[in-house]
Amino acid sequence: MKSLCLLLATAVAASSADFKKDIEPILEKNCYECHSEKTGKRKGGFVFDDLETFKLDIADNDVAQIRPGNPDGSHFLEVIVNASHEKHMPPDDQLSNGDIRKLTEWIKEGALLPGVKPAVASTTPSAPKKSLPPIMSWTNLEGKTIRAGFVRLEGANVVLRMPANGQEVPYPIAKLNAESQKQAQEAGAP
Repeated sequence: MKSLCLLLATAVAASSADFKKDIEPILEKNCYECHSEKTGKRKGGFVFDDLETFKLDIADNDVAQIRPGNPDGSHFLEVIVNASHEKHMPPDDQLSNGDIRKLTEWIKEGALLPGVKPAVASTTPSAPKKSLPPIMSWTNLEGKTIRAGFVRLEGANVVLRMPANGQEVPYPIAKLNAESQKQAQEAGAP
């Protein structure tokens, strides 16, 4: 019985993905060139070597890039696995099956980052101030500006209303530049 427990414990340990040992080297080799503080590039607003920033893309909601425990619902994994995806990553290469398996396992096990508490989204949305203009300018970390109306703050997102079709779109506050982050916080203040 004792040897069976040891065998099971070894099998479980062997299948689990460790961020530092298994995931970080994959990201460093394949992603840091375009998505890291080290290179100064945050393409698409993503950065993988600053774990406090990276955690903002990990949440159990429909706008998160990585949904802990749900590899099939994680856009991050979809663009890596699906070579025909219009935003396939890395753009000129395909990860090995082993690397994809490790990333999938890491997400399945909760996409934990060492020393970083998971981002927790607030469940209470905040209503906008009544004196806001219907259309405002919002600039992301890449310097791209969109014009949209403020709807509300919802967890780690600002919900914007697109003027063309009235669609409400949640956008991660952390992916906005400092000025737009401040604008979102002020717009959502009571």
